[in-house]
Amino acid sequence: MSIIDKALAKKGVEKADPEGLLQHPAPTDAPPDGLQPHPGQPPVAQADPVTAGHDPQAAMAAEPAPPVADADVPPPSPSPSPSPSPSPPPTRAATAGPVLADETDRIEPAFKSSVPLPRPVLVVEDLRVSFPSRDGGRTEAVRGVSFTLGRERLGIVGESGSGKSQTGRAILGLTAPEGQVTAKRLEFHGTDLLTCSARDRRDLRGGRIAMVLQDPKFSLNPVMTIGDQIVETLRAHRRISGREARDKAVEALAAVQIDQPERVYKLYPHEVSGGMGQRAMIAMMLIADPELLIADEPTSALDVTVQLQVLAIMDKLVTDRGMGLVFISHDLRLVSTFCDRILVMYAGKIVEEVSSGALADAKHPYTRGLLNCLPKLADDRHPLPTLDRRPEWAL
Repeated sequence: MSIIDKALAKKGVEKADPEGLLQHPAPTDAPPDGLQPHPGQPPVAQADPVTAGHDPQAAMAAEPAPPVADADVPPPSPSPSPSPSPSPPPTRAATAGPVLADETDRIEPAFKSSVPLPRPVLVVEDLRVSFPSRDGGRTEAVRGVSFTLGRERLGIVGESGSGKSQTGRAILGLTAPEGQVTAKRLEFHGTDLLTCSARDRRDLRGGRIAMVLQDPKFSLNPVMTIGDQIVETLRAHRRISGREARDKAVEALAAVQIDQPERVYKLYPHEVSGGMGQRAMIAMMLIADPELLIADEPTSALDVTVQLQVLAIMDKLVTDRGMGLVFISHDLRLVSTFCDRILVMYAGKIVEEVSSGALADAKHPYTRGLLNCLPKLADDRHPLPTLDRRPEWAL
């Protein structure tokens, strides 16, 4: 039995990954129970034992639904899921410390309600993005993508070139000038993003819709201090004095768990580490209190420890503020741990939608291939698995 399975068994949760596809290899020196977090390390949000099986909808069956006056979550996709224990132990506090190897790998879902409201945060129907090709025609990078987003965390995974980032950029209106974006519906809180004026689109972008990009070195202005860039973002969307904007910028840096925010406020991007730069980017994107956050590979340039810290910060902010999150990544294991639902893209199309708890039971052969390529040191790797790609999947 793997370490994760033992942890789930302790919590009374059935095995959600019978084939072991999502498990990390067991460490040789597992930390003992009760290990305290390193001083200065921010706590990582712990999982609710009911939802540790990766299925927040299954947890709803074991306990009464809470009031949902503010939770506009779209209807969940039906998928097989494990049944929770009828008498789950009490939840751990969110400040209980970092997630260890013998603990659950599930971050607490932002919202548990399955009751939808009439108007979700984002509606995308038949989204298409095309670019000029060398033969004089056009090539579609995104082909017929459709999904609905509530106040939840939606993961989009796929290989490089599958259309993940172009989908996020099209939503935000950042497609390159030569690109063409069409859709039957592309609505944010009922506002048509394709027909609204350029000025209205600019007001939405950075104000109510924000995007965190992959590498802070290419997103932050190298000749401006971090604090000045955050203040500039805030004053572009609000009428606010310079002193008040500075105070809010310092508060935003503190909210993403940056020590000595007043000092970091005065630093230039090259004077901070990659992890701190990414935290500063998150602070900048969230200072205007957006309702939708698009995170495009926000942790790919960071080491594993810093990844967990950044994800914990994003998890807390999204949960506390009731935001919708589109999380774009190559890392299938990371997305299955952090997100509530997952869209798998191949050749510009969504080939499968699955809840994070049912990822191990995915049906599409492409998704199965991605799962089989996850490294498992205990398995025989002769020959190494290869990812099958078939032309009919792109039709």
